[in-house]
Amino acid sequence: MKKINLLLLVLILIVSAFNSCNKKNNPLPEPTSTDHTYTAEEMALWRQLNNFNQKIKTGLKTEEFITPDSAMWYLEALFNVQQAKDTTFDNAKSYERTYSLNVNNNGTVNMSEVINVYNQLVTDLESELGKIDSDYKFLIIADLEQESLKSGAFTMNLTAGLGIDPLALYEPITTTDNWRSGNMKGRCVNPAWDSDAGLELKRRFNNPLLQGYTPTYYWINPFVTPILSHNEFPGRIFYEQATSEPCVEYTELQHYLTQGHYLIYNTPTETPSGVRPANLHFRLMVLWTNNNNPTDNKYWHKYQIYYGTPVSVPPIG
Repeated sequence: MKKINLLLLVLILIVSAFNSCNKKNNPLPEPTSTDHTYTAEEMALWRQLNNFNQKIKTGLKTEEFITPDSAMWYLEALFNVQQAKDTTFDNAKSYERTYSLNVNNNGTVNMSEVINVYNQLVTDLESELGKIDSDYKFLIIADLEQESLKSGAFTMNLTAGLGIDPLALYEPITTTDNWRSGNMKGRCVNPAWDSDAGLELKRRFNNPLLQGYTPTYYWINPFVTPILSHNEFPGRIFYEQATSEPCVEYTELQHYLTQGHYLIYNTPTETPSGVRPANLHFRLMVLWTNNNNPTDNKYWHKYQIYYGTPVSVPPIG
């Protein structure tokens, strides 16, 4: 999906698109709040999503039709606003799914099918959370991207990030932070520690106190980077050839933390270069290492970074 970073522009395009479809939305009550004053743009966004949510909750009186792009926007935006939490977390993982909508001869999709896809999004999220052995687990942010439009089907790929475990405060990297590269192998001199260099980096990258992150209410316009590795950023993401799990000494860990910070927060045109799209904000870093004892003796870290636009809207009823 094309990411539109200016919320006002998003709303203008959405309103225009749906007016062209002659949709008749039922009037909705204005939310009231004594704690926060919402802007006109925030209220317009709320009305769009709340109307869609009412159709999910109550069903359709008669079939409605919508463009595939608009359907994808609604699915992604409501899924993030309704299901994602904006709170701190200690660990993170991601999952992917594929969803399809049948396209009619006039290029539209049925709203009833869009509703079914949304319910499937929620079901799949619950399934993924059920696989995690923790009482503290939730959706952080999710991105829907169009895969194809062929044979009468509009296919969407979902990439979603999950938060796990309450956040703990982490000490700065010190001379004792000499860790094996991955696979929970522990410190270089004490493998009993339940961590590794990759996990220590990931925790720091996702710590809001270290990243200067200020919590807001909801996130829209998500963007997920391709998988990042040393191939694209030599010397800036860990990679080493060795016959056993390498030791990442504290000075190396400090280097990769610094370089990872630039990768997360800088745009491609800044120096050092990063991957952050202009006008989007960092939300989540997923980092993983390769399996135990790789046959090619290559050990590496790989990153995938989530961005979005933080917005404040009333709760969706």
